Amino acid sequence: MDSEFLVADIGGTNVRFAIANIDENLDIQLNDVNMYPTENWLYLEDAVNDYLAQVGKRVKKASIAFAGPVNKDEVSMTNGTWQFNQSELASYLHMEEVIVMNDYYAHACSMPILKDDQLIKIGGGESIKNGNMVVLGPGTGVGVGAIVSVGEKWKAVASEGGHIGFSPSGALEKEIFKIIADDYNRVSIEELMSGRGLSNIHFALGKIKGLDQSKIRPTTINKLATEENDENSVQAIKIFSGMLGSFASDMAGTFNAKAGVFLAGGMLPKMQQFFLESDFRAKFEENEKLPFVKSIETYLIIEKYPALYGAAAHYSGMFL
Repeated sequence: MDSEFLVADIGGTNVRFAIANIDENLDIQLNDVNMYPTENWLYLEDAVNDYLAQVGKRVKKASIAFAGPVNKDEVSMTNGTWQFNQSELASYLHMEEVIVMNDYYAHACSMPILKDDQLIKIGGGESIKNGNMVVLGPGTGVGVGAIVSVGEKWKAVASEGGHIGFSPSGALEKEIFKIIADDYNRVSIEELMSGRGLSNIHFALGKIKGLDQSKIRPTTINKLATEENDENSVQAIKIFSGMLGSFASDMAGTFNAKAGVFLAGGMLPKMQQFFLESDFRAKFEENEKLPFVKSIETYLIIEKYPALYGAAAHYSGMFL
């Protein structure tokens, strides 16, 4: 393998690039890390070529995490406009090999290599070693990925779990659900646990309280909560966090993730204060149908670029 290769994390809002290197101990170093708005370019290949020109690098290989299903040659972004054919990328980028993976496949690949200082443990639990793990994260959408332990290696599994249906828990969530359901034929997890999901919750809460308000951006809600301690905004974040706890519990059961559940995405670090004070863990443990989840550890990933590490790890030989 070449000593340096390109890694990328392509999301609906931002793109992240780095030049990766893996040493003989399989330690991964990321250099020349940069992030840009996705809307700066119309095509993936232009973004990659501009980045490489900016950092003055020429590489022969790339590992790209992409926010959309990667199950056929033509790949399209779930919450964006970018699309391309995998078979054409290496030629367009003047490289020998380009690997494309779902972004939460890449997040999943990061879980075995993340260190203690890149994580915050939430609540109790005592997960087993070398068992299945699941990662999920709210951002522009909701990403879900998992890894399965296979001997001394891992098998990563991509998922579109963010599009499964939402099931409310408790009287207030049911009221919120009824209001949001008026705008959708089918209410999925993404309508409540993404950026627009937080906006939907905030709007529904206001309507329940009789407030005359329109939907506002999630960044505004977070700012109102953190800088003005706005009651409706703080409550919206805590309800959002509790719903995420229920969903995380369901995904832990779905993937039998006895080695841990990891939380990624762009939203949670920005609302970390309120998230860590929320009932996320209580909602995670209240799953009466799956009592074993109480023993599973949950972690907030505070590493800024987990998908870049995961994309690099795919070249390390740790994965089948």
